[in-house]
Amino acid sequence: MGGFTPPVPQNDSNWEIRVAVQLSLLLQILLIFVGPMRKRSSHPFPRFVVWSCYLLADWVADLALGLLLNNMGNIGGGGGANSSNGVGGGLTNKRGGAGGATAGGGNNTASNGNSSSPIIFAFWTPFLLLHLGGPDTITAYSLEDNELWLRHLIGLLFELFSACVIFFCSLSGNPMIHATVLMFVVGIVKYGERTYSLYSGSVKGFRGNILDPPDAGPNYAKLMTEFDSKEKAGLVVEIALANGQSPTRRTSRWRRGRPNGWLATDKSVEMRAYEFFRIFRRLFVNLIFSFKERRLSQTFFLRQEDPGLAFEVIEVELNFIYDMVYTKAPVAYTWQGWVLRALCSCCLVAALLIFFLLDKAGHHIAPVDVGITYALLLGGLALDVTALVMLLFSNRAKVYLEERHHLRWLRSLTRAVKRWRTPRWSGKTSQLNLITQSLGKPDRLGNRDKLCLRLLDINNSKVAGRLHLRLDMDDIVDEFVFIRRVSLRKEKESWLCRFIRRFVCCCCCNKPDEEDEAAAESRLLDFIFEGLKEAAAQADVVQNKNQIMEVCSRRGKGVVKRLETEISKAVVNEEELRLIKDSVVESDFDESLLLWHIATDLCRDRDYRTEQQGRQPQEAEDDETPRRRAIGKTLSEYMLYLLIKQPDMLSATAGIGLLRYRDTREEAKRFFDSMAAWSPDHQDARRMLLSVNTTMKPAELKGDRSKSVLFDAVRLAKVLRKLGETLMWELVTGVWEEMLTYAAAKCRGNMHVRQLSRGGELITLVWFLMAHMGLGDMYQIQEGDAKAKLIVKDQ
Repeated sequence: MGGFTPPVPQNDSNWEIRVAVQLSLLLQILLIFVGPMRKRSSHPFPRFVVWSCYLLADWVADLALGLLLNNMGNIGGGGGANSSNGVGGGLTNKRGGAGGATAGGGNNTASNGNSSSPIIFAFWTPFLLLHLGGPDTITAYSLEDNELWLRHLIGLLFELFSACVIFFCSLSGNPMIHATVLMFVVGIVKYGERTYSLYSGSVKGFRGNILDPPDAGPNYAKLMTEFDSKEKAGLVVEIALANGQSPTRRTSRWRRGRPNGWLATDKSVEMRAYEFFRIFRRLFVNLIFSFKERRLSQTFFLRQEDPGLAFEVIEVELNFIYDMVYTKAPVAYTWQGWVLRALCSCCLVAALLIFFLLDKAGHHIAPVDVGITYALLLGGLALDVTALVMLLFSNRAKVYLEERHHLRWLRSLTRAVKRWRTPRWSGKTSQLNLITQSLGKPDRLGNRDKLCLRLLDINNSKVAGRLHLRLDMDDIVDEFVFIRRVSLRKEKESWLCRFIRRFVCCCCCNKPDEEDEAAAESRLLDFIFEGLKEAAAQADVVQNKNQIMEVCSRRGKGVVKRLETEISKAVVNEEELRLIKDSVVESDFDESLLLWHIATDLCRDRDYRTEQQGRQPQEAEDDETPRRRAIGKTLSEYMLYLLIKQPDMLSATAGIGLLRYRDTREEAKRFFDSMAAWSPDHQDARRMLLSVNTTMKPAELKGDRSKSVLFDAVRLAKVLRKLGETLMWELVTGVWEEMLTYAAAKCRGNMHVRQLSRGGELITLVWFLMAHMGLGDMYQIQEGDAKAKLIVKDQ
């Protein structure tokens, strides 16, 4: 069988090709397992591992294909028939005419092992297309990768063209032509699946897949024409309008617990989540919902008494969104995807059988090349089987089995492995404290943290200082030393998850979380759920879009107004009451956030409780106060983390937050440096700040050159400390809850999708829960779907 005449052979690179092809396979094996890690961890180390494998996988496959393309003259011209690896032959002698002498010389050179490559290299080429297609668990690392789907399509065409050139140049004397064609089918399908998945995950593709068919509504022209004709005929006609359910019936439906499909008790969490996912996925491309969809969601969530179940449904929904954007789910969960998967598996098995039955010795294929070929074939099959197993135990597969009643017996198999289920998101909030960062002394400093600080200490030398400025090592120090990650919910981990978590902590020089128990006891998720449920129930009674939006935009003034009477009794004068109000009403959001963050930290002074007990012995601490204290601290440090480290999440509300933070931190550093002789810790820092005389407003003495709010926050903290423990922490936690919901409502959907690949964020869960409870501007608030009827009255 003839083929293209290859160009002049290049320098031999056989071993480079072998290493590159094996490394490409290894990276695919790593990616299929480490790809899902990033949705379960917010720590930068796992994300760095996934990012490295993701980039290297494409780069190594491209490199191997380039090496093969550069060496195709040796594969086709040298024929691979007589190489230093014992691959014999004399394909170059088949060239006739005046080139006979050159061919003979080429053959002699080949016998010396300097310019020929094994013909089996041509069979490896389509495997690189298969590897470029990537595993099912990751197609895009970030949202930007999805938007570049057209670039991947062009890349597919160029890679396919290169692979075809190599294949046609090796047709002469290639004993694996049929197997190579089969592998080309597999490679094209896998690369095509990835390209289509990238398109489906883009904004345009995602919106196109979820939009309902166009709906023109009732036929207005037909109705009015019929009305006009009957009226002209002398008949008495009128148009009656029916607006569906009344507001009273609608608002009380979820309270009475009327049974319907949405309240069925026998549904699994995955099934409930999938039903809501089909509706609420439109949130992520900023589409609106109808009143009916709002009512259906409220039917379930406003009746829900278990916050854990509500948040579990939200978590599964977000996992469906993650799969649609970052994996091959748009293909894998369709019947076309199953057909393509079966086709690829059959082609792999057929290629394996062809190679197994091939006379390797007769074609002089070296043992090392035989081993690599078997590794590629068996590795491809193993990746297919692994992807199939993951698919069968996925959330979507559980939904499929539940929808098919005749397959429900298979659900017991999926439930049997439920205890080995991996977390659906990181389940943690990142914490950043301004005073701790300004001091440069993390709480409970471990040995590894001390080593990190010692290595990154910029005060040791001028050289280190210059290096710090060049590399911007503040972010590195913050990430590994000052940012803590606190669990929201204490869950039982499998031994594998426990081992991975401890291994990650050891590798990244970071101590395991020491406040897991305290954070679990704070029951933050329960607190948020109950607060949103109460606000949603109130808004559902009102049924006014402006008032619903007012609930979402309080950012602290709601709880201040509710507690105003009690606050006015506790404070000394009207000026102090005005200070509390202005901090949540008149100030910008980022300014309020910084003010309340510092004030919350100062209110946690351990000496304060003793002081209060001595001054007000009759006041007993409320049972809820320790819980509120923990919730206030967690939300305070989490919101500061979002403001500084995730500014995109607060971009619609933050303003000049980073500038205020930098100025405030610099003023705090200067203040603490003046007390450096005492080497203050966090508790000492609180006492020193509270001891400063703040009778005059800082702006009156300093002007407005600096945006620092440090001593404005000290003034606020002194007023809050006069309220007493119970009232103070009720106010503080209420303010932080409203700030969180305000920030969540203002953040755009694509920002939340971006965080799903970084371990997830609490603010995303809050935003999604608000949408399910009917809070937000994504609904068309109206009384219902109007239905018009033409009525002819008797004469």
